[in-house]
Amino acid sequence: MSVLSQLIYVVQKGYYATQGRLGIPGGPLVPASQYVNTSDVALTQWTLALLGLLSATIALAAVRPWGGLIPRPLLLTALWATGALAAVSHIHVTREVLLPSGPGGWSPWAAIQGAVGLCLWLAMAWIFTRGLGQTATAAANTARDTV
Repeated sequence: MSVLSQLIYVVQKGYYATQGRLGIPGGPLVPASQYVNTSDVALTQWTLALLGLLSATIALAAVRPWGGLIPRPLLLTALWATGALAAVSHIHVTREVLLPSGPGGWSPWAAIQGAVGLCLWLAMAWIFTRGLGQTATAAANTARDTV
């Protein structure tokens, strides 16, 4: 489910990139002044979409056998660092939904979607950290050790 959540984010960012728009679906319209501060809107959105793909790859690595080829401390760091960045983003979105400080217009859906995605990510990171469900990565580790 974390992978699906990340892929939804990627599609949303790609959609905005093709339109040359800043923002997040469910978020407010971005004022014209923000476009002045961004040299290449499409590049910015495509970069964020690529980061979403990287997050999806990290999530898959935690649950697929090929993830065992990645050193566990590196994968744990990637999982929790991504979760921390998502939490910071979600705190901002939730604050703007509940207590608008800017132009307003944040949809409650954006906060709900973010909360669900964050909870899924943190549950996956916790399960991986606890070593539950390591049978998939154990097979890859065994294969790597015999080579």
